[in-house]
Amino acid sequence: MAPVGPRQSHVARRITAGLAIVALLLTTASAVGWAEINRIQDKITVDPNLGSVLASTEPTPTSPEQQYAALNVLLVGSDTRTGQGTGFGDPSLTSSGNGQSDTVILLHLAADRKSAFAVSIPRDSWVTRPSCRADGTVDGTVTGKFNAAYAQGGRRCVIQVVEALTHVTINNFVEVDFKGFEAIVKALGGVPICTVTPLHDPIYKDKNGHYHGSGLDLPAGTTVLDGTQALQFVRARNLDPTADIGRVDRQHYFLSALIRTVEGQNLFTNPFKLDSVLSAVTSSLTVDAGLSGDKLKDFVLSLQGLSPSKVAFYTVPTVARGDGENLLWVPAKAELMWQAMIHDTTYPPRATGTAPTQPTLTVEPSSIRVEVRNGSGIAALGATAAGQLRALGFDVTRVSTVAGAPVATTGLDYDATFDQSVKTLAWSARVAAPRPVQGQGAVMVLTVGSDWTSARSVKITTNVPNATVASDSACLDIRT
Repeated sequence: MAPVGPRQSHVARRITAGLAIVALLLTTASAVGWAEINRIQDKITVDPNLGSVLASTEPTPTSPEQQYAALNVLLVGSDTRTGQGTGFGDPSLTSSGNGQSDTVILLHLAADRKSAFAVSIPRDSWVTRPSCRADGTVDGTVTGKFNAAYAQGGRRCVIQVVEALTHVTINNFVEVDFKGFEAIVKALGGVPICTVTPLHDPIYKDKNGHYHGSGLDLPAGTTVLDGTQALQFVRARNLDPTADIGRVDRQHYFLSALIRTVEGQNLFTNPFKLDSVLSAVTSSLTVDAGLSGDKLKDFVLSLQGLSPSKVAFYTVPTVARGDGENLLWVPAKAELMWQAMIHDTTYPPRATGTAPTQPTLTVEPSSIRVEVRNGSGIAALGATAAGQLRALGFDVTRVSTVAGAPVATTGLDYDATFDQSVKTLAWSARVAAPRPVQGQGAVMVLTVGSDWTSARSVKITTNVPNATVASDSACLDIRT
């Protein structure tokens, strides 16, 4: 799926109900006074059991001239259908329980409240994370899908998992329920979207009795989506060959349309509409105790000077794992995001030098066979590297682990007969000096060291994911 207009990131974006809440908070904050906050805060559900896994002390300004401290807020949109009936696709998914984290976003609010950026964590991220118990405590580690953490241990667990993966201290937590997304769109009177082609995603049952499809049925052109249609639009997975990537691109597009809708309705002068919107937002929320009472008032009022146009939305940089379903984080690029949150600095960081120039490469990755050995001493790093190389087209023949002391620097052994092929792999694997080994044969050996960051594209490199703000308004063009 590609929009007609400004280029969008092809990185997966998980932006549904959670980011809708961010958008509405930012666009309505300046219209909300103390009286409104006092009236609406009783509708918000407060989970008193999160304090022990959130930052134990309130952040304080780092300099006398600062009124606020930087804040990191974890936002979760749960896909549990508990008590929500069968109107969201598969009617078998109405059982009680945590559900799974359909949307997880880490939002960083700068101390000066003049800017913010949100990073979406794809639910299909394949990560090594703390293992969750049903009571929300963690014990040991497990490798698997990121979104299973919420299903296994709920809010307490997902907070600890995100902190472990990012090393970012989380100050507050906000969750929006599945039905709340529909209510927010209804309160706004609908959200207009534009699509070049008709969109049809019928519900059907497979041979195993499982339901698929969202039920979306839209004509080409501009349509004002009601709550049900909006939910179908952001959750449809079968509209185009890109499947989940296409879905998250639509979610991103819808977020921009939502923000423009809120800004265009001039809620400042329409108290009845403002009340309706705020009621829909607050009745959908569960928050930690740090966002209740006077602390909620301080939080909302601190956003009054922050324009939605100064909020950038990103996704953790990923590559395909190679299994046709899951995604692997690109550690070096993701770390730039987390460090900006930790130190409250600009993201993306300002360039300080010249990017390396790719040499002339003549051999395609698909023609290159490589065995990947994990010598780093870091669990699963070899599998991560192999998945990244496969995603770029390299023929990974085997993945193994090297016994002995950990290797610090990634190395590459090759047969001198393949002196052109090795240039392609060395560039991608960031190996400066490959080692020729007589008799190595056609299969090169890549020993992954602890310095491994990511496999580099041999055609196009993207150092920073594209940011998007509410001004992105191109008409979608979904090709099947």
